[in-house]
Amino acid sequence: MRFDTLFRWRKQCMAAAIVLILLYHLKGAWPDSPIKTLASFFYGGVDLFLFVSGAGCFFSWQRDRDPAAFLRRRARRILPVYLPFILVWIAAQAAGEGIGPIAALANLFAVQGFLELRPAFNWYISALWLCYLLTPWLAALAARSDTGLRGAAATGALLLLSAAFWYDHEWIIILTRLPIFFVGMLFAAESMRRERLTKTETALLLFLIPAGAILLWEFAKYWPGQLWDCGLHWYPFLLIAPGACAAIALLSSWLERFTAGRAFNRAGDFLGGLTFEIYLTHLGLGELPARLLLPLTVLATALLHGVSVLLRRALERRQRVRVDA
Repeated sequence: MRFDTLFRWRKQCMAAAIVLILLYHLKGAWPDSPIKTLASFFYGGVDLFLFVSGAGCFFSWQRDRDPAAFLRRRARRILPVYLPFILVWIAAQAAGEGIGPIAALANLFAVQGFLELRPAFNWYISALWLCYLLTPWLAALAARSDTGLRGAAATGALLLLSAAFWYDHEWIIILTRLPIFFVGMLFAAESMRRERLTKTETALLLFLIPAGAILLWEFAKYWPGQLWDCGLHWYPFLLIAPGACAAIALLSSWLERFTAGRAFNRAGDFLGGLTFEIYLTHLGLGELPARLLLPLTVLATALLHGVSVLLRRALERRQRVRVDA
């Protein structure tokens, strides 16, 4: 498998990830069955996001190793979507059960994931900014990890770091995801040294998908109390996410041979380009019944995307005026 095949279909990976996350949050509408138990594992769609994001951040950093410029690029992608959403969310909280000024500011500046404040919007936004802030160091570490042993040692060090935060419910969900972000960087760094994965490496990645799923199943069966407290709900996705992205990329590449397959891939491109908006809006709508959540998510996503496009255009015009001056 070529590395450029893996990275070419990143939007399809992101589209699959958001579908998994939506299914996870809709699991309450499913009848009790083993399938409903399986749906609880779909939360790992976030790990697909972080794997792809790690690779993307590595390439972005290699193009311009200026920390301030890198963060500006990330901010231009994130803030036009996040700021209008979170301002509406804060207003809704204020009109409902209320929100204090400290909690409002924490959510506005996306640090709510690190603090024991309520109400607090989802942890993922805080995790993204932590990953972005650490990108210069993690990218340098990935570039130096030019053997499997070095890469495994660096990933293991990040796993040990997360273990120091077991039973800290604010930090554990974030720091258990930092290794998968770094593994995405390792794949990106390796792609700069060679063109393709060997057949054995590709087979191993695909084998690790069921291996990680079995491990997660066993954790849920024998240590349910530690799934959150000790990060056992998320560590197995370190095995699952790279292979899952590889499988999606291989499937997308195969589908590209057919007219219907190309149409399916274009739909994946479209959906993959809106995943951040979908992620925010469906969580912001809360635990609504499926018959309401899905159509309202579509409407809210369209509105949020439209507002973010207008904000980006305004920022671009302001930047052009500043350059011309």
